[in-house]
Amino acid sequence: MPALTIFRTFTTRPFAGDDLQLICFVLGTYRLIQLFCLIPLAVITLVNRFKGNDLLYNGYGRWCPQYELLSDNEFISLSYEDRQKVTRPSSQYLFTMLAAIFMVVDIAWMFAVWSAASVGTPTQPKGRDKILRPLIIFKMFVINFFPVALVVYGIIKTYNSRANNYGCGQKNGYNVPLLYDPDATPAFVLFSVLLVTYALELLVFPMIATNKIVKFTRRHIVKERYSTENRGERLEMCLGGLMKCFSVLLNNPNLGGKELKNKGELKDFASNLMGFANNDTKLDIVLSDMYIGAKMLARVQAERRLLAIQRLQQTSNQKKTEREDKDNIVEAPTGDAIEGAAKKDYRNTLKKDGKRRSVLTLQTSEQGKEYVVVEKDVLCSDNKNDVDVLKEVAHYSIYAEYVYWHFRLVAIEHFALGKEETRFLPSSDTTWDLIREKFSLTSIGLDESLLVYASFHSGLASTPYAVIVDEVKETVVIAIRGTISMEDWVIDLQYVPSPLDKVGDICGFDGKGRLCHKGVLTRAKWLYNDLKKYRILKQLYAEDSPYKEHNLVVVGHSLGGGCAQVLSLLLRPSFPGLKCYAYEPPGCIFDDEFCSKSKEWITSIVRGDDVVPRLTQPNLETLRDEFFDVTAQIKVPKIKAFYDVRNPCPDSHLVSRNANMLCKKAQIDRDTSFSEKLRVLRNERADKNRESTKLYIAGKIIHLVDTTGDETKYVPYWASRYEFNQVVLSNKMLSDHSVPPLVQILKNLKLDETHEVLVQEHVVVNDEEDEEEVRVFLCFSNPHGKISFIVLVFCFAAWITNIWSNQGCKFVSRTTIITSPNGTISPGPGMSAGMWAYNLRECIDPNSCDFDNFNDLQESEFCQPYPLGLIEIDANTKAGRAFASLANFIGFIGLGLVLFSTSMKLRKQSCVALFVVLFISCLFGGLQFLFLHGVMCGRIELVDGDMADATCTLSENGYAAVAAVVLWFVSLVGSGVMLYTY
Repeated sequence: MPALTIFRTFTTRPFAGDDLQLICFVLGTYRLIQLFCLIPLAVITLVNRFKGNDLLYNGYGRWCPQYELLSDNEFISLSYEDRQKVTRPSSQYLFTMLAAIFMVVDIAWMFAVWSAASVGTPTQPKGRDKILRPLIIFKMFVINFFPVALVVYGIIKTYNSRANNYGCGQKNGYNVPLLYDPDATPAFVLFSVLLVTYALELLVFPMIATNKIVKFTRRHIVKERYSTENRGERLEMCLGGLMKCFSVLLNNPNLGGKELKNKGELKDFASNLMGFANNDTKLDIVLSDMYIGAKMLARVQAERRLLAIQRLQQTSNQKKTEREDKDNIVEAPTGDAIEGAAKKDYRNTLKKDGKRRSVLTLQTSEQGKEYVVVEKDVLCSDNKNDVDVLKEVAHYSIYAEYVYWHFRLVAIEHFALGKEETRFLPSSDTTWDLIREKFSLTSIGLDESLLVYASFHSGLASTPYAVIVDEVKETVVIAIRGTISMEDWVIDLQYVPSPLDKVGDICGFDGKGRLCHKGVLTRAKWLYNDLKKYRILKQLYAEDSPYKEHNLVVVGHSLGGGCAQVLSLLLRPSFPGLKCYAYEPPGCIFDDEFCSKSKEWITSIVRGDDVVPRLTQPNLETLRDEFFDVTAQIKVPKIKAFYDVRNPCPDSHLVSRNANMLCKKAQIDRDTSFSEKLRVLRNERADKNRESTKLYIAGKIIHLVDTTGDETKYVPYWASRYEFNQVVLSNKMLSDHSVPPLVQILKNLKLDETHEVLVQEHVVVNDEEDEEEVRVFLCFSNPHGKISFIVLVFCFAAWITNIWSNQGCKFVSRTTIITSPNGTISPGPGMSAGMWAYNLRECIDPNSCDFDNFNDLQESEFCQPYPLGLIEIDANTKAGRAFASLANFIGFIGLGLVLFSTSMKLRKQSCVALFVVLFISCLFGGLQFLFLHGVMCGRIELVDGDMADATCTLSENGYAAVAAVVLWFVSLVGSGVMLYTY
């Protein structure tokens, strides 16, 4: 936060400047895939070059039938004519080297970006952009040249090679058959994979160009369509379209979606969402800010609750002590207080006096930003009203659950309702006795309940509900289904306040100036009219009805609970004794005054951290403000905050870990661009919110609190609607809304059960730890001083020298003496030899040259692989080759570490690792001289029975290997100095 501006209109959105670690991670993974291809390709290229397998004879490669190998069975010299025909191509070698350079440079760039993006905090860049901007420009215009060059070079070389039959030519107008397909070799497969990855990488350029064209079109050609006033309408269309597509793709009739016309149903929600999402004031929030801010806010809420629980425990213990002291004092006949007399049973006193137990609970303030400890009444067995209410709540909860699916299944399977029918209604000539006989709900466990009416149609206005006669409780129950279909979601989102004036005039209550949830009111009016249209209640409460004395009860869960509350308001003038039980209803049903009046007939039940009763527009505004405050309080780089919030945080570490991540509100820097934009946003929202009326949960509220954290014990208490002024971010905010567990909890709830409150011991984490040193990757900034650059020079020289010493064929200069079987001794041919190949000789004077006279020959510039049929490679030669290769590979790792140390300060463990790597490179560089004790420098039995005794002295490649060992040793000493001075 915010997005990094590279040029005037070119930014890094949707990523902020401190999000570029994600780009580095993705790009690094991509580079790792390329590295898995590049390393074996480089090894194959170098081995072929060492062995001379890449030599071309007369322009023909080994795959051509015209290729003539100089010799596989004997040492030969090179004639003048042959010298003109032997060449060494450089295409694969050049491609590999260019790819390796690109890999090293890009990895260094990623390290630089990673460290620079870790500077500052989410809201305070602290100079981060000044470092990142030139790095990204360098990537765009310099580093990206490499994949372009590699792709172009690779395509041209591949095309030319295939067009010329891979250099083998044609015969009689047809391509000469190849000995083997060069495209099937491992080297070409690796080359092709690399080429494809580089080409895919270049697709980012047309993507950027397309994005810029679209933005230009929006800004200059169709700007009216993308104006601020039209965005709400487009958002509404998008949301409606997504819901419609979702319902079509799932093809489930229960999910509805048929009545979604996208003609204003989501207009109010879209408008509110545009305001909520700071449409007018751009805060430049990106997805990573939302994730980290939400996770940190959840921890802040948890800490706030934990600290309040401590105050709660202290106050509770204090009250308990005072009560025990009071219980130990009895009144003497004289009026004097005598301590130590027979103790009075306080529980019995409560029961006898009909008093109620109370508990100290946590309640959010009216602003929803802090917890306060308040005394609340707990439902207990000593109070008859509590017992009766809880029994009623538990009894009717089953109807709120079964209205979702059970009643429809029973009507289809037992009451002859067609699968396509949406209304169950007994015929007009059906008697009450016949209804009792035919439409009992015994099959689903409701033995004394009758289904007298049900509507299963789900639309924007209509909602499934059922009318049941409960003969056990002697009540008529209206059960309303909650949210399932797309239309239900649309109704949920129509939460703006709607006036009740006209509805009150029609139904017979005073609704003047009163407000209600708009979508729920639409559903409640449909329910009211549907009951009236089919004369359901009129028939049930007719003079000849056996149920005319039954009380009316309205129940529902979730959205159905909200509809039940509003429907009960519409029906109450006709049924004054009506009761309503709403299970986990929406938190924005009536205005404050009407919520107080509704306590006479409405009881709402809320479980734990359920988000639905807390999900209101003002609560979301509060949540957003808290989110911005917490985001501004983050005092560490975003990447560090990301790692911290990803790790579980037990309650015992909450306070200390939050303190390590967040500064105090008083320490927030208010002079930043973010703080200024936030002030403007809050002023805008304050002006808009001043005109709105806040809606609350209706009626009396029973809050079920999980006291153990494992959902095995709950304590019910009478809650205030103001307790739900804050959206609680927890892992149970969604699961606590499920109705089946709620039904079981209410059935198994035991009043007066002992609940033990656990006291958390806080563990202080890194409280006295010094502030961590900020390490930034800046190329050649030499954080270790000049010693790291000096080590880099010697290390690079050692690696290059060691590579060169192994590549050539002049590691040793070899002289031989040949002893024949009869004992005759004669001088043998002298030659230069390397680890993998020997040096070909050529005539000094092409006009007069005797190949048997060694004085007429001299060394050429070409190397030939050792003839396999003549020499059997021994253990010392193999060991020398192995140690030479390992010295190159491990030395490359050491070179990378040294290069890294010139740009970022290494930790002590990394310095130790560097020292060990350079020590191994130096050791293996020395062990490669085991080659001097191998077969090339000893006795060889020739094919004709002669014995060749060879004597070897170091040649130019050998001296280079000695120099490489010396350079490795100097680098090792330098790394030791770095470690010593750390």
